[in-house]
Amino acid sequence: MEKVFKNFRFTEYIFPVFLLALGLVFVIFAWNAIFPFILSVALAYILNPLVNYFEVRGIKRVYVVAGLYIVAGLLLAALVVMVVNFMSFDIETFKVAWPNYYLKIQKVIGEMSSKLSKYIPFLSGINIEGKVSGYILSVPDHVVSFLPSLALLFIIPFVTFFVLLGGSSVFDYFLDHIPGKYVELSLHITTRIDESLGNYLRGILTEAFIIFLISFFGLFLLNIDYFSFIAILIGFSSLVPYLGAFVGAGVSSIMAYFQYQNLMIVLKVLVLFAGIRFSDDWFLQPYIMKRAVKLSPALIIFALMAGAELGGFWGIVFAIPVTCIIKEVLLISLELQETEFAWKPKPEPTRISIPYT
Repeated sequence: MEKVFKNFRFTEYIFPVFLLALGLVFVIFAWNAIFPFILSVALAYILNPLVNYFEVRGIKRVYVVAGLYIVAGLLLAALVVMVVNFMSFDIETFKVAWPNYYLKIQKVIGEMSSKLSKYIPFLSGINIEGKVSGYILSVPDHVVSFLPSLALLFIIPFVTFFVLLGGSSVFDYFLDHIPGKYVELSLHITTRIDESLGNYLRGILTEAFIIFLISFFGLFLLNIDYFSFIAILIGFSSLVPYLGAFVGAGVSSIMAYFQYQNLMIVLKVLVLFAGIRFSDDWFLQPYIMKRAVKLSPALIIFALMAGAELGGFWGIVFAIPVTCIIKEVLLISLELQETEFAWKPKPEPTRISIPYT
């Protein structure tokens, strides 16, 4: 161990650490500008194996990427046209029907508040009805404020196209300009991260899309108002483990109750999302998790809470992928301690047992 520390020179790492710190500061202060590029790199990372599959078979990369965009564009155009037709109707009815929904919600909250105040007197001074009414009135503003973020749908595919064209050129440039003794280690780290993170990202996106489709058609058959909005919300929330079905059940049940004033339709909605949750737990999740890194539920919950604290909604979305990367880096560090640095204690001699003959 002493030999290792004698050969270790801190001056070699001052400049790389300085560049890393400078990069982190730049990312923090320019997050809004960098964020679309991060999403573009993530999307390119997901699509890159498909592009490589055709490239190694003799097709030029530019043709593969262009063909992929054409096919994906046609499929997405058909899906967007279908969803926009429903959403345009939902937006118009949302403006007209929202005051009626607000009055119904306010009435139910008032009745519940008066009943609870009889049994819990101190609640009368909190003014629950006023606070909830304020949150409800702000819902249309939140919906409208979300619309500018739809510009990312045009920026991200444009940037992703050029990232896919570049392929692994950035990583190859990085390997060409680092000391030769670190090339093998860098390849090992990226391979391990790619094996776990790539499968997880592709799997979780597939899972979210499947849950979105089931929710969309299920709520459409149940004739729930604003089903397209609710299905999109469920699809996005499904990017977070354990969240999609619960969000869908809660929002859809509330909407169904205020629309029909009938508990039977609420029961049907709950049965729908119970089926989605069952399918997710027994079919989708096992298939995804067995190909990705294994994380304990406690670690997943901690990562989600930390992501929410640091980055809000998108922090929650990227919490698990970042946790996968950190886990692989830590495991590789421990392996290096045991192999390269010989920090693993020598095992005690064991007794040799001679078989009886």
